[in-house]
Amino acid sequence: MSKTTTKQESYLAQEIGTIRGARAAPAYLSAAECPIEAMTEEHFNQRQLCADMEILAATRQPRPELARRILANLCRDLPAHFEDEEQGLFPRLRARARPEDELEKTLIRLAREHEVAAAEFAALVPALVCMADGSLPASEDRHALDHLAASNRRHLIVENAILLPLARLRLTDQDKATLMVEIFARRQQPPKVSTACTRALARINSLQLGAS
Repeated sequence: MSKTTTKQESYLAQEIGTIRGARAAPAYLSAAECPIEAMTEEHFNQRQLCADMEILAATRQPRPELARRILANLCRDLPAHFEDEEQGLFPRLRARARPEDELEKTLIRLAREHEVAAAEFAALVPALVCMADGSLPASEDRHALDHLAASNRRHLIVENAILLPLARLRLTDQDKATLMVEIFARRQQPPKVSTACTRALARINSLQLGAS
């Protein structure tokens, strides 16, 4: 840990259980993997995102590399993961769920939370670009980062506790195989992102090229 890291950042990192940086890149997926395990891995990456946002919210010094990592996740990894769930997992679970699973309300809630999170993340992108250039987060940005981390963590708890166990139980082998092929194919395509995210990703690439 750097000598300039504040006590508050150090405390947050210890509470989270890991110092960020070791898992900055998204997991590489093959078509032979189990989609439920692939989504479990992606949820691990999103928990890292939550922790990164909390550390950035608490910083009292510029953390451009951390802001770039958050931007890459929000603009590239998270939209693909939302598509994996909304276009692949949710419809298959609807088709396979039994009445006693009482799943529909949960799926509606999770899809709505995706919409809200995507809008809130998009609103934060311009500020994150400034942080990636070396600016400190403004007070409203700190609040937004903390809020998004907390809400996303609650969302993941529901998915991990209800959705993924039910997917293991209800989806057929063919469902899982087809879902994994779709997830893999989605990762081979350019990310479907907003104009702001396209500019942010281009900015990240230019900064990385300039540092190399």
